[in-house]
Amino acid sequence: MAIGILLILALIVGAVVVQAVMRVHRPAQPVHHSPQTAGPRIRRFFQYLLLAGLLFAALGGVSGLVGRAVDPTERFDGGPDLALMLTFTVVALPLWLALAWWTLRQQRRDPEEATTAGWSWYLTAVGLVTLAVASVGWYQALSVLISRTQAFDGSALAIPVVWSTASALHHIYGPRRTPADLLRPLHLIGSLGGLITATVGLILVLSATLRELLGLTLPTLVPRTVPLILDGAIVLGIGVVIWSLYWLARVATSERDTGWHALVLLFGVGGGLLAAVIAGSLALYGVLVLLVGEPTQTDPAVHLHPLPTQLGTVIAGLLVWWYHRTLLAGRPKGLRERTEVNRVYRHLLAAVGLIAASAGLVMVMVTIVEAVAGGADLLVGPSAINALLGCLVLLAVGVPVWWWHWRHAQHARRLDPTGEVASPTRRAYLLLLFGLAFVAAVIALMTLVYQILQSVLDGGVDAETMRRIRFPLGILVTTSLLSAYHWTVFREDRATAEKVEAESAVAEGHRDQDLAAGEAGVTSAGTSSAAGSSAAESLAAVTAAAGGSAAATAARPTTPRHVVLVAQAAATDSRVEALRADPHLHLQLVTRTDGAATPWTEEAVRSALAQYPTGDLVVLAEEDGLRVIPVQLT
Repeated sequence: MAIGILLILALIVGAVVVQAVMRVHRPAQPVHHSPQTAGPRIRRFFQYLLLAGLLFAALGGVSGLVGRAVDPTERFDGGPDLALMLTFTVVALPLWLALAWWTLRQQRRDPEEATTAGWSWYLTAVGLVTLAVASVGWYQALSVLISRTQAFDGSALAIPVVWSTASALHHIYGPRRTPADLLRPLHLIGSLGGLITATVGLILVLSATLRELLGLTLPTLVPRTVPLILDGAIVLGIGVVIWSLYWLARVATSERDTGWHALVLLFGVGGGLLAAVIAGSLALYGVLVLLVGEPTQTDPAVHLHPLPTQLGTVIAGLLVWWYHRTLLAGRPKGLRERTEVNRVYRHLLAAVGLIAASAGLVMVMVTIVEAVAGGADLLVGPSAINALLGCLVLLAVGVPVWWWHWRHAQHARRLDPTGEVASPTRRAYLLLLFGLAFVAAVIALMTLVYQILQSVLDGGVDAETMRRIRFPLGILVTTSLLSAYHWTVFREDRATAEKVEAESAVAEGHRDQDLAAGEAGVTSAGTSSAAGSSAAESLAAVTAAAGGSAAATAARPTTPRHVVLVAQAAATDSRVEALRADPHLHLQLVTRTDGAATPWTEEAVRSALAQYPTGDLVVLAEEDGLRVIPVQLT
């Protein structure tokens, strides 16, 4: 029966291969895509979905057969597992090869096929899945090789080798035909995965090392086959390899776009510092409870057993934060320059500190309510002194972090109120804070009212009621205090923005009046001269017109001045042509080729030139806007 099934499968595979070979001799027909129909998109969806599914099935079958072949303890003695491996190998692998060959041939006939979203999705999905399976396989294989108590397992080595080969082939071939921007999600997600894996491995290594140094190792009934330090070293090595292949080789030196900044700021800077703050708070709390509190464990070694892991997380989190902060500080002027990247950095870390400080304030209110209710005898769990220690730890960690970065943000607002108030980062920070505080306050208020009404209906408010409402009351009071403070900040920002808008409107009105007065004066002077008036009257009229349009004269010099524009643009660009048509400007274009220039408009250039009414200028288009440099051209 098994031979019959294999013959049927062989016939099916043979038919597919014959059909594929026959297509080779057909003349290639050009492929025309109709952007008006959904047919090509539907076809690509099923094509690449089937291509990915067949590949995963084929890799599973091949890795299983290879594992049985290289493992001397395994036998090809039948069974459902062997049948499944043979099915995946005999059916899925040839079908995938045929479909992959047809896909590559189609891309050669029509290069646009390699620029579609379906092909990008296929490379991303296959790249991430094969890399994940290969990483887990390498972890298991290295664990088996390191632990000499286990026998050799062929499948443990076959899985990482087969899946790593498939991953390497896709990573080598993918960039050949695919634009780099379509592979950007794969590189970013791979960098994040490598960063997380390497960080976890570093935490395991540090925690195991610190546990041995501090003497906090507890006896276990089942000894580990792989020491914790070596286990963490394996995870760290795999993570470093993945992170190097994606981040160091592809992303770190690439364009610093939105994805790059999201990875560095959110996961590198914010995630690293948040992990360090949480772990540091727990470690400090555990030590204080042991010293001055009421520990739940009488054995200090048992009570401090999580301490090495917490300290390792602090070290790893600070290392991740420091490295990504260095990337941001490595730019010109570093984090001292007020750009949106700097604002995101400051407000993100201020938010991390504010979260910890808010938790501390909540615990303060909880402790106060417990003390009023008569407290410690009503609690099930930690005592009131432990809760007080938790408050102090959260406040001691969160308040300095928040104050340091929020102080920098407020100092920048005092130096440049117009730019800081108009920043989308600052507005988003305040609005998100208000939104989260409002949601938390509403939920806490509803919980608080529910608990009070339930107690009233059951017979009256007592100490047990106070215990049940301590957390909703703490959240409500904390969110109210934070919202009140930040509301004053928001009102000051709004008043500043309204003042700037009013001043801009007044200046615009004066400029329009000056231009109108100048045009009227020049027209009056021309009319009187045409009527045969004296030269003295004509000169007086022109002088009056010039005096009435002083701002216009300052904005438009009588002789053309030299302006060098350094930006990404062509000589035939409509913006450049419009600027060169101005008789008051002698424009010279220098095209940037490093890709670091920001998009610019003709209005932005004229607005920048208006800041320097006279003299030669160099207008440089940078990542954070236009920069005007007064020069003396010879």
